Amino acid sequence: GHDMASAAAGPSSRVVAAPRPRGSIHRGASSSPRPRRRRTRPDGASSSASASTGAVMGDGWDARLADAFRDCPETRALVTCDLVTLRPCELCPELPMWLLDDGDDVLALWERTEAFAAASSGGGLCPPYWAVPWVGGQGVARYILDNPEVVRGRSVLDVGSGCGVAALAAARAGAARVCANDIDPLAAVAFLANADACGLSNGPCELETSHEDLLRAPISRTRAYDVVMAGDVCFVKGLAEAFQSWLSAVAEDDGCVVGAGGGRTVLLGDPARQTRWAPTAGWAVGAERAAAYEVVTAATSALTEGAPIRKTTVWRVDRRVASGVRV
Repeated sequence: GHDMASAAAGPSSRVVAAPRPRGSIHRGASSSPRPRRRRTRPDGASSSASASTGAVMGDGWDARLADAFRDCPETRALVTCDLVTLRPCELCPELPMWLLDDGDDVLALWERTEAFAAASSGGGLCPPYWAVPWVGGQGVARYILDNPEVVRGRSVLDVGSGCGVAALAAARAGAARVCANDIDPLAAVAFLANADACGLSNGPCELETSHEDLLRAPISRTRAYDVVMAGDVCFVKGLAEAFQSWLSAVAEDDGCVVGAGGGRTVLLGDPARQTRWAPTAGWAVGAERAAAYEVVTAATSALTEGAPIRKTTVWRVDRRVASGVRV
């Protein structure tokens, strides 16, 4: 999330329109270290990197807030508090996560995050998008779980990761390395808590987090990743345009490192919340509709999903590389 970038990664325009504690709305990238196989990236997707290597942070975020929301017992307690429940989302029963049962509680959880950061924050924070399993991300996750060859043995970057459902799916499906990126540092903590719940924290997949605003960073920051994906990021006009343009550029990038799979794959999950801003045929060269899912949401709130049934599409772009030449 971001203004373009800062609105990024938080799906619901309903939250944007909802009464809220105070401050602006954005959504974004995350980062934080933890035990063995968890780490923050010092290069193209990092939390601690933001201060030390010039990584760009989302609007409203700074090093003090990133430190306040680093992965620690206190922030773990916040993302697993009494307002959330450990449960799977609708499309991915194999992935238990700490999620809101009642979307209306998003405001209470938002107030808690602001109170937690009061000493470090000079203004309002993002809504806690990381506590909602937005259906665009669910679609990407389901597609990966059903087609594990898309990520198996590959390095994966999930941009605007939120609760991390798509990143968790990639780890479960056999990715070698997964980075959950979101401009909200608490999303990193939520992702790591959810990885613990899924039994993925100390598995063969190396988990990373990042809170860099990658839409404002050079495309080269993504070159270490074979698969770049995003879900439910086209919910407002400027952000929808920015993300589609950015993902198209990522797919076309001739400088990406050739890893497992011999090329790069870009995935975009979108439920067409606003039809006029949703991706359509031709949004990226070679983009194809890879899958479509109907999601019957377990808990619907006007502040979050807002509809009992949503259909979401997974778009896929593949760019093959042979002998250093794009084909």
